[in-house]
Amino acid sequence: MKKTALLCLAVVLCLSGCGSSKTANKNVKNIQETASDQFLMGGKISTNEQADVSSKVSARVSQISVDLGSKVNQGDVIIKLDTKDLQGQVDQAEAAVNTAQANLTNAQNSTRPEQVAQAQTAVDNASQSYQTVKKNYNRVQALVNSGAAAQQELDSAQQQLSSADAQYKTAQEQLSMLNNGPTKSAIDVYQAQVTQSQAALKTAQTALSNATITAPISGTVNSRNINVGDMAAPGTAILSIVNSSNLYVNAYAPLEIVNKLTVGQEVSVKVSEIPDKEFNGKIAVINSSLNPGNRDILVKVTLTDKDSSLKPGMFAEVGLKN
Repeated sequence: MKKTALLCLAVVLCLSGCGSSKTANKNVKNIQETASDQFLMGGKISTNEQADVSSKVSARVSQISVDLGSKVNQGDVIIKLDTKDLQGQVDQAEAAVNTAQANLTNAQNSTRPEQVAQAQTAVDNASQSYQTVKKNYNRVQALVNSGAAAQQELDSAQQQLSSADAQYKTAQEQLSMLNNGPTKSAIDVYQAQVTQSQAALKTAQTALSNATITAPISGTVNSRNINVGDMAAPGTAILSIVNSSNLYVNAYAPLEIVNKLTVGQEVSVKVSEIPDKEFNGKIAVINSSLNPGNRDILVKVTLTDKDSSLKPGMFAEVGLKN
């Protein structure tokens, strides 16, 4: 009787064990299938809008309006440089323009009415003097021809006539020059000086305006490498601005799951620095090229949640929603 009872118990335990084994195997299979639906991808958060701000002129910083974490709008004044030397350059350039313009104006308007009148009077006087001397010469010549005067008197009269003739011609040439004005080549030289000085002034004014540095984009200041009193050098980044409103993740998906991904598909995003929160995203681009190193495909995921806690550089995991 005992043997029969033990045999029955053994059969029951065997059947019970077999049933439990089948149930456990079924649960493991379900877990594996569920896990295989979470095709996780990883990558860093990036932004399409990030700007390094640098100075275009060499000058000391006189004022800084932002600090780390400051929010700015495009066009906001963020840094001012000392303008004393730059303003001095503008003043010198303006003086050079005024001088060049005055020289050009004088050259173009060098002939004044009173100068022409004086020159005309000189011509008239020289003409009268010439006529008087010529009459005297003719008289002496007649006397010499008649033997009433010596040749020496005629030679003296000839010299006086030549001198009067030269003075008359000089006066005529001076009047002609005043009437004709300066030569074109002289005017061109003065005009070139004006153009050159104006270009120098524009350069100085641009340098002065560059002493006021504005934000190139809207966003948040995420780095600052300069303080008041430091010298700003052209081309050296002095601060950086990031716009975190348009963030994305460049994630890499295994080749075997790419055919299950579509552009516009919604995904979930977990960020390692924010473990207690999950964010929403959407697949924006699926690269057609295969990474030869790890045979993964680059997938760009845009973050549809706008959250100030999300920052470029954070590591994110991307998973497909069930």
